[in-house]
Amino acid sequence: MKMIAMLGTTHQLIFPVRFPDNPYAHESPYFEPLLEETAETYSEIDQVSGDAAYPSKDNCDLVESVGGTPRFYPKEGITLKRDGSWAWTDMLLAFIEDPQRWLREYHSRSNADWGSQPSKRGFLAPLRKCNHRRRKAEAFARVCGYNLKRVSRLHRLEELVVPWVAG
Repeated sequence: MKMIAMLGTTHQLIFPVRFPDNPYAHESPYFEPLLEETAETYSEIDQVSGDAAYPSKDNCDLVESVGGTPRFYPKEGITLKRDGSWAWTDMLLAFIEDPQRWLREYHSRSNADWGSQPSKRGFLAPLRKCNHRRRKAEAFARVCGYNLKRVSRLHRLEELVVPWVAG
């Protein structure tokens, strides 16, 4: 079951998440709805990082429209042509001016890999359901379980204030 999600870099919580019907679906069409849902939920978005599946002028403009800085790994053969997107040009110029700093900022994307691994390690058994709709529900339940474990740990160790926990 393929999962496409946004992952916060502060607390490593997975939200929002989508499970496409087609396991070979491209991830880029899911970017806009996931980013919009993230922007509605969180008060501040500083930066959005993504691999080479996401660099486009539209995606850079979307990230800038919610107050973030785009950091999408550039594909081979891209140009600095703006074509109406200042965010695209700014992202590439930042990469050219200071590649090490840009790559450090981009490296927060590895949190996505880090975040999906514990959710898999916490549930070692493969998805059991055969029906596609039920498999989606089971996968979503695993994401919720991971988030609840993570929030519980943050509440206990880092004294994160959780509104639904008394005291």
